[in-house]
Amino acid sequence: MILSINEKITRWLQSTWKPTFFQLGLSRILFCLGFFIFGLPQFMEISNFDLVFFDPPVGVSLLIGPITSGDFWWTFDLILRITFVSLLVGFRTKESSIIFGLLLLFGFTYIYSYGKINHNIFPVIFPIIMAFTNWGGALSVDSIRDRNTKIEPKGWPLTFLSFLLGWGYFTAGLPKLIGGWLDVSYSSTAGFILRRFYSSAASMYLNEFFVEINNLFIYKILDYNTLLFELGFLFTIFWSAVFLRAIGIAAMFHLGVLLTVNIPFSLHVLVFLPYIIYFYFDNKPQLSGKFELFFSRNKKVFLTIFSILAIVIIADYYPIPFQFPRHSILFLICVPSIFMILPRSVNQFFNKMARRLIPYK
Repeated sequence: MILSINEKITRWLQSTWKPTFFQLGLSRILFCLGFFIFGLPQFMEISNFDLVFFDPPVGVSLLIGPITSGDFWWTFDLILRITFVSLLVGFRTKESSIIFGLLLLFGFTYIYSYGKINHNIFPVIFPIIMAFTNWGGALSVDSIRDRNTKIEPKGWPLTFLSFLLGWGYFTAGLPKLIGGWLDVSYSSTAGFILRRFYSSAASMYLNEFFVEINNLFIYKILDYNTLLFELGFLFTIFWSAVFLRAIGIAAMFHLGVLLTVNIPFSLHVLVFLPYIIYFYFDNKPQLSGKFELFFSRNKKVFLTIFSILAIVIIADYYPIPFQFPRHSILFLICVPSIFMILPRSVNQFFNKMARRLIPYK
């Protein structure tokens, strides 16, 4: 029986996702561009933190102790930017992915040791996990330099990531379930909406609109939908088709959180990219081939663009053309995700329209 369970787990890990090098390479580039739009973290600020707030949890920062040297953190930020550029262009992609993720973990460990906490663990560990997919096999310097290297795209890291996402949402939903979100006499979502409205300098998007609704029935629908999504997401990870719909719902959920409560999870939605790209390109080899041919024919143009970006990133100089609203990431990722939750017949209609506008052949 143990062997049977082990075989099922192994089959689930290895057979659920079958990405191509192109899908993975495109995920890598879009992830880096999204990170660039949001802005790489500046750990130099740690040198200005007051030591009285240094209270590290069990981990690296507790073992090493406080690091207050401005030179150290300046050098650390420089190495982080160089590694990020290496990941973007796909040079030594596996090593760059792991190092970039570890550097982020180290830096955020110190920031968290001073009491500042962000909900960004998934985009931090994401490049480490994706390193084992061999996502440098296409659209990268590695793919040009090592054309004869016999590596294959791996799908098991996507399965592992889906489990982590499911578990993360489940652990977010369980305290809500225990903490009274089912109570029909009040709404926790309304509390978040009102707190954001009255505690912020200016509400954004639909926050004020939902404050003015003042309807407990509508607020409870939002409560129950949040619970259903966060607790149910974990149970979709065993079927790729169902999980892709769950990713579409997750993207809409985070967009809704931004619009109503004005809480942006801009970096978090970047980890949805491999699944969104899988949805659009799976079983469409002609479409993938068309895009690959486009990148190949315009190789010099893209190399020039990436070279300019590399200089901008490493120099840590962001002129006006390279400054984007951080929230734009959520819109750019979540809007295409709408098609992931539409009925198949609707998607087939849009596919036919797309073929007329952009023939695959």
